[in-house]
Amino acid sequence: MKLEHIAIAVNNPSEIKDFYKGLLGMKEVRSFILNEDLAQKIFGIQKETPVVLLQKEDLVLEVFLLDEPLKKGFNHICFSMADREELVKAANQNNYEVIRIERDFSDLVFIKDHSGNTFEIKEIK
Repeated sequence: MKLEHIAIAVNNPSEIKDFYKGLLGMKEVRSFILNEDLAQKIFGIQKETPVVLLQKEDLVLEVFLLDEPLKKGFNHICFSMADREELVKAANQNNYEVIRIERDFSDLVFIKDHSGNTFEIKEIK
């Protein structure tokens, strides 16, 4: 089995440029409009919705652009990288929420975009 993409939603189009492209370094693969009929059949949401497909290395995100804030939940995406402290520094400089839980063996680090999507960042050792 192979993971093809992860679908998430943001409520501000500037998140694509600022967080996903700017902070995470993702590239836009393509964009499209999910028509109202398909949105209703698949998700039960009768609304035409813009979608942007972003990729960095093997990580592909399908980002749905919504016009309302997201609800809280436990959903999050976890990825590992060589130097997570550089990402943490850049996130802090760009006013993204960074949550660090200090532990004896390894700190937990989470970064939130301004739409409320949560990313757990692990460091490759």
